[in-house]
Amino acid sequence: MLDYREQNRRYIVKKSSVISMAFLAVGTIGMLTPAFVSQAEVLDDSNVGITYALDQYVASLNVKEIKEEDVTTEEEAPTCQYPEFEGKCLAYVEEAVNVRAEPDENSERVGSLPVHGIALVVEKGDTWTKIESGITMGYVRNDYLLFGDAAGAYAAETCPKVAKVNTTTLYVRAEQDENSECLTMIPEGESYEVIPRDDDVDGWTYIQVDSDIEGYVSSEYVDISYGFSHAISVAEEEEIRKQKEAEEQARLAEMTSTKRQEIVNYALQFVGNPYVYGGTSLTNGTDCSGFTMSVYAHFGYGLPRTAAAQMQGLSSVDLSSIQPGDLLFYRGKDGSIGHVTMYIGGGQVVHASSSTTGIIVSSVGYRTPCAAARIIWD
Repeated sequence: MLDYREQNRRYIVKKSSVISMAFLAVGTIGMLTPAFVSQAEVLDDSNVGITYALDQYVASLNVKEIKEEDVTTEEEAPTCQYPEFEGKCLAYVEEAVNVRAEPDENSERVGSLPVHGIALVVEKGDTWTKIESGITMGYVRNDYLLFGDAAGAYAAETCPKVAKVNTTTLYVRAEQDENSECLTMIPEGESYEVIPRDDDVDGWTYIQVDSDIEGYVSSEYVDISYGFSHAISVAEEEEIRKQKEAEEQARLAEMTSTKRQEIVNYALQFVGNPYVYGGTSLTNGTDCSGFTMSVYAHFGYGLPRTAAAQMQGLSSVDLSSIQPGDLLFYRGKDGSIGHVTMYIGGGQVVHASSSTTGIIVSSVGYRTPCAAARIIWD
């Protein structure tokens, strides 16, 4: 991986210089000209013999005429490889960096710039840079930022692009054809990782929905970007905290038993852990069915190993009457059951999604479920 910190500090100015044999010739002529011959004498008609001899010598050197356009005296401006990052900076941190009201570590904190957070450079100093991101403006230490091309190179290597759905319902298709098989449907506002492919055709974008569904969507109905975050102000942080509390209260209100609450809370503590195909470890890596099986195993319930077997072996319920702890199932490319999630209430599910995202919380409609099953009956 590139040393982006070193690249961020490096300023390369290319200079063009022309070394001409003509100058060498002139220097040589100067040495050959007798010391008592002045410039005035060389140009005088009485010294035409000497002048002729010098002309012959210069001609013998076969010096090419130097044209004005061949001589570059000005410094060439460095090439901008990532123009979309010009005047911008990117947070180079593991979690988040504080944004301060003044260029001082003891100054008031006005917000935070998260990992891969992007900002406009208002004023760059030697140690601190004044940034603007979202509704937040303040100072961040340069040690935690990448600028311009350094930010662009880092983003190109480490930051996947995402496609955000901008229409009510979007079909994910098996091929780059509007008449191709529909693999699933995805809702407006959800974002999915873009997977680059050599056979991409203009007008189509290949995305990963989760571990068992990848397909094409019409580029017209998605907004593609790096998915960078903006800074979050202190006021916004408080609003997010209140919103999470409200969501948690709504989720708990759906609970009809203490057991359901225990199971959902247990499942949620593994959010952020890795996805591993064939795995069943809630900490070191699991796939979707391994996740639901292991969560319920902790409470003494034995579930089949695969998503298809879980759907077949459990009691089904109508999708319109799901409760926290119920499992939702999704069809894969071949039409068979290929993915399972756990409903946690509040219109959300938790699941081992993909190797890119790991265990995450998604909206219940991030893709269209085909069935639901219940383990705990009240």
